[in-house]
Amino acid sequence: MCNVIIIGGMAAGCKAAARLSRLSSDYKITIIERSSVISFGNCGLPLYASGELDNIYDLAKTAYGKVRDENYFRDVKGVSVLTNTEAFEIDVNKKVVTCLDLIKNKNLALEYDKLIFATGTKVIKTKFPFPESSNISAFYSAEDAKNFREAAQKGNVSKALVIGGGFIGCELVESLTSLWGIETTLIEKEESLLSSFLDTEISKLVANRIEQKKIGIKYSSEVEKIELDENNLPIVFLNDGHKIECDYVFYNLGVKPETKLAKKTGLSIGSFGGIVVDEQMRTNIPDIWAAGNCVEVKNLVTNKNDFFALGSLSNRMGRVAADSIAGREIVFKGAVGSISLQIFNLISSATGLTEKKAKKSGFDCASIIGCWSDRPDYNPDAKNLIGKVIYDRKSLKILGLQIVGEGEVNRYLDVFAELLANNKTAHDLISVEHAYTPAHSSPISPLNFFGYMILNQENDGIYNCSFSSLASFDGLVLDVREEEEIDNSFDFYDILNTPLSTFRSELSEIKIDEPLVVVCEKGPRSYEAARLLKSKGKSNVQYFGGGATFYKEIKSNDFINAEID
Repeated sequence: MCNVIIIGGMAAGCKAAARLSRLSSDYKITIIERSSVISFGNCGLPLYASGELDNIYDLAKTAYGKVRDENYFRDVKGVSVLTNTEAFEIDVNKKVVTCLDLIKNKNLALEYDKLIFATGTKVIKTKFPFPESSNISAFYSAEDAKNFREAAQKGNVSKALVIGGGFIGCELVESLTSLWGIETTLIEKEESLLSSFLDTEISKLVANRIEQKKIGIKYSSEVEKIELDENNLPIVFLNDGHKIECDYVFYNLGVKPETKLAKKTGLSIGSFGGIVVDEQMRTNIPDIWAAGNCVEVKNLVTNKNDFFALGSLSNRMGRVAADSIAGREIVFKGAVGSISLQIFNLISSATGLTEKKAKKSGFDCASIIGCWSDRPDYNPDAKNLIGKVIYDRKSLKILGLQIVGEGEVNRYLDVFAELLANNKTAHDLISVEHAYTPAHSSPISPLNFFGYMILNQENDGIYNCSFSSLASFDGLVLDVREEEEIDNSFDFYDILNTPLSTFRSELSEIKIDEPLVVVCEKGPRSYEAARLLKSKGKSNVQYFGGGATFYKEIKSNDFINAEID
């Protein structure tokens, strides 16, 4: 009998335990978890906070309604689970894990043959001081969500402040407002939301959707301190001198690997603070594996270690660790960091590198932006997709994709991520085969279009003008939309209107010496006009990717000025 101990009872740990129990009955498996719950879907906490889920334990249920608790793992998986138990010391020579029963305040020692670290993440501590209060918390655990839900149900929260405009912060503002109607303000220290995986102009699409719901966003703002007023309610002081009074404060500054015990044990720790493992999740100490959000993995775009706190990867890593213990040859090669979130029905997905990260990683990169319907325009269910691809100019290697819309978004991101993980180029985007049906997709995939646009830009000089370039553009904007489509989208610029339907016949009469950007509603017509102009010797011409559809979504004086600065 092989004695396997797993420290951590969430995604990676539970997946490893379940996999080992299926592979052989010769494993005696014990999970040690310091909280009171295991196999809990933390990513679903916003659904509970918003009231969409009635019972928080719905986040720990199987598809057929059984709660994955200690009894479930014992009876169904043959796995022993010790909740409310914290491992605090490991003797790697004697192969003993010493734990503390947090309920009985009693130590116990467990022997192991194989050990898996699946300790997950911990909340990054705030740099600003704040008093202990039930109205000030992170949004990380089931307890955090329950405390807020109870306060909201009692009607004690009418005004809330969310600190941190990352993944959790953006989802949380929807939870606070959609059901409870709480007046909410979002504080972000960067110049845009979701900056770790969306470039500024794509992030603006998300921010606009949030602001449409009367949620205030303060950018480039940091909290200096939080105090309590005479009623023990929070007052938040910002670095610009403003103070905000509210009933509840959430701080969401991100997470980092939980490696306190790993460091004490002598496991190798990488530059991102995670445990270093090989492709079979083995650590530097024999008979010890690590999996999930506590580890660093290879970024398949940069070929360097990175940190991705994603449940999807944690499950895969847990399985690889189990198979490795069982002597199987399966490996976890790395990841590209694919993520997706939905806020007020707007799906925002990204994979790979942002343009900023690509430049920081040393790539000579460029980008293109496009807008299409996710299915034929005649389909009444058609929704706009706006996407940005980052690529290496020399090799045409694709580096990242950001795509936003209300319709079919993730199907394209998932395919792109697979190409990205396999070092593919713009030529491979052109070769993507997809399932076409008017109910769900168009005859030409957006991924095909992205490939065409990259090759048009690099091989033929038909340049896709970025929003930042347009914001500082000093020249003429040529609008090739039909007369009935013309609006005030581009009134910020010197505009010439010539519909594409008559453009070819009038081309010889168009005398333009100044720099030119061609625009239309989404981009294809402006590209065609730009190519025609190029063919007639007009060299200083670009087309605006995404067209008026994209421009109207992100246009604001504040944003234009920020881009110019």
